[in-house]
Amino acid sequence: MKNIKYNYFQNTLLLTYVLLVLAGCERDLSDDAVLAGFSTEGDIFTDAPVGLGSNFYFPYLGSKPDAAAFDGVETYKGNASIRLSVPNADDPEGNYAGAILRIDGSGRDLTGYDALTFWARGSQGVILDGIGFGEDFIENKYQATITNVSIGTGWNKYIVPIPDPSKLVEERGMLRYAAGTQGTGGLGYTIWFDEIRFEKLGNIAQPRPAILDGQDIVSETFIGANRPLTGLTQTFNLGNGQDQTVESAPAYFNFVSSNPGVATVDDMGLVSIVGSGTAVISASLDGVDATGSLTIVSLGDFDSAPVPDEDPANVISIFSDAYNNVPVDYYNGFFNGDGQTTQGGAPPIDINGDEVINYTDLNFVGIGTFLNVAPVNATEMTHMHVDINVNEALDPGDQLRVQLINGVQTANETSGSVVIPASDLVSNGWGSYDIPLGEFTGLASRAELGLIFFISNNSANVPTISNIYVDNIYYYKEVVDPTPPVDDSMATEVALPVGFQSTSLVYDFVGFEGADSSIEANPMTNGINPTSLAMRSIKTAGAQFFAGTFLNLDSPIDFTTSQKFRMKVLSPKSGIPIRVRLEDQNNTAGIELDASTTTLDEWEELEWDFSGLYNPSVNYVRIVVFFEFVPGLAGDGSTYYYDDLKVID
Repeated sequence: MKNIKYNYFQNTLLLTYVLLVLAGCERDLSDDAVLAGFSTEGDIFTDAPVGLGSNFYFPYLGSKPDAAAFDGVETYKGNASIRLSVPNADDPEGNYAGAILRIDGSGRDLTGYDALTFWARGSQGVILDGIGFGEDFIENKYQATITNVSIGTGWNKYIVPIPDPSKLVEERGMLRYAAGTQGTGGLGYTIWFDEIRFEKLGNIAQPRPAILDGQDIVSETFIGANRPLTGLTQTFNLGNGQDQTVESAPAYFNFVSSNPGVATVDDMGLVSIVGSGTAVISASLDGVDATGSLTIVSLGDFDSAPVPDEDPANVISIFSDAYNNVPVDYYNGFFNGDGQTTQGGAPPIDINGDEVINYTDLNFVGIGTFLNVAPVNATEMTHMHVDINVNEALDPGDQLRVQLINGVQTANETSGSVVIPASDLVSNGWGSYDIPLGEFTGLASRAELGLIFFISNNSANVPTISNIYVDNIYYYKEVVDPTPPVDDSMATEVALPVGFQSTSLVYDFVGFEGADSSIEANPMTNGINPTSLAMRSIKTAGAQFFAGTFLNLDSPIDFTTSQKFRMKVLSPKSGIPIRVRLEDQNNTAGIELDASTTTLDEWEELEWDFSGLYNPSVNYVRIVVFFEFVPGLAGDGSTYYYDDLKVID
């Protein structure tokens, strides 16, 4: 169950009820009274909250704040229960129910108990995401949770064993729970809780703690890296003969490093690499050795990947310390049913504050952004960037394939791949790869990119590379600088299908955001403009965003031998962004690039290189030109001219 943030909404009904119950129970201490230790009270809720104080209910952030209430009709025992109304997934007030109950005041001494118990039933058979104790929104030091709890329609007793009761000398976090609608198709339901208390059952036996989910893991890493130990559990056999596994906070464990000169581990299970060599991290809980271990093989100092220098405004970052990353569902999708062997990816390796992904046993691995977060809209991006360090020797036949999938698990799903051969990969060093998105042949759209795959299988479907480091995964938009003056005698100009003076030219002028567009006599030929007419677009005063025009061509642009598009521009301002967008007849496969002017009141030739973007199967028959492409900039009546549109080899 994920760790959920919270807010401080107070359940008015719950608190009012508590205040009424507690109002008649106060009494003064005598002068001879001796202050006792922390309360050993075990009850949390019977017919009302027991000893929790006046401010104890804290919903998680995003949960429905009033999901919990008292129910005087449906009870297991006595006169009241807690009714949890799990909302529909589309409820605007919160799409799940989750909260903690925290004592308002000093905590309790729970060392005399061995389990949290409660009775529960549901309005239908459901799976409770998680329930436990030890979360107080302060340290959460001794948090313990059972997950995926099956709740039936009849009242049943449930047990959450305490991983190590001796730790709970003063605990304030009495209860934590979270319930969603993943298993009900987004439809809400109701759960009732009753008779919630800590008990000494006396039949909680056979403790079997584990770290790393009981696996013995070997990890190659570097000095300065930090890695938290995960998969921390304690398993007991209950009185009914069944086993119950509890997700347990690190503070319950005693962690040990076999070689502190190589790796140290703190009380919270954070492993820090401090030297070269090998160290084994192990643990115990309440005197019982935990299964699972982490063998650290430190290779010494680490060379970080190159620091990206793309303008953040032109970047959509998936994984990079240099940019703000979009939300990511996972860095390793664990497609076990499809034969995936790849390990690693989550959590990333932290090396002196620089996070890096390490994949081992690689055959293929997916990075997903389509399950719980929005897919990436990269329609304005031109390239994908990734830095890869192959942590092994390379053979001539080795390769890595990068695959992008758009519209994952929809009727519009398409994909495209680019192969990076051994000759372009770097062994035990970083290779930087800027891949034009147009080279992902078969990718019909980039509006819903939801999966990035790294695949080491060669043409014979045999993994060729098993260990890689990956960093700086992002999409970016290349802004093309103006082309310096060229000697046209050294190049071949390919005229577009029509010219401005052609009687067959089909053109439409659209005044985007208040632009006035027309064709008029060229005001400044300066000897370089062969025509006597030029296109004109005026960004009228007060107009926002941009001015622009579009041209419908008689026949598609011929990109057979070159994809370099040039155009002469006359601008009253220097440094003005000009965007050229090429579209098919239905505007379903548009590609676009930006360039900026460098002079004012002079004709200059700008170039847009669409070689990394265009799809040879698409007929680009519309040219859209946007002037002064600055969002929010008010127009001042500036007039822009452009002429001599051409493709050049």
